Amino acid sequence: MVNFGRMKKNLFYVIPIFSILLLSSCAAMFNGAVLPNQCKRCAVYNTMTSDTLEIFDGCGSENTRLEENAKISAFDYMKSTGNCNIDVYCKSWKKAPEEE
Repeated sequence: MVNFGRMKKNLFYVIPIFSILLLSSCAAMFNGAVLPNQCKRCAVYNTMTSDTLEIFDGCGSENTRLEENAKISAFDYMKSTGNCNIDVYCKSWKKAPEEE
């Protein structure tokens, strides 16, 4: 016998997760198709020593969620080391179109 109440509860969790994954992939495809020359570089750095800890960069579809990933990395670094002097600096630019 099928328990429809349990199936309904599972769908309640599955549909939002599927929607988020679908929208994320759509954003990457949109950036790749419409904004292929839009580039971004984010650096995670120590504000006291000016040391760069990690660099995230990409153009077109590669820069989807780039800044968010850099902020997550900065948070993880702060949490693991206890050093709160970590910040993220991002810069965007457009590269010249490639000639074929």
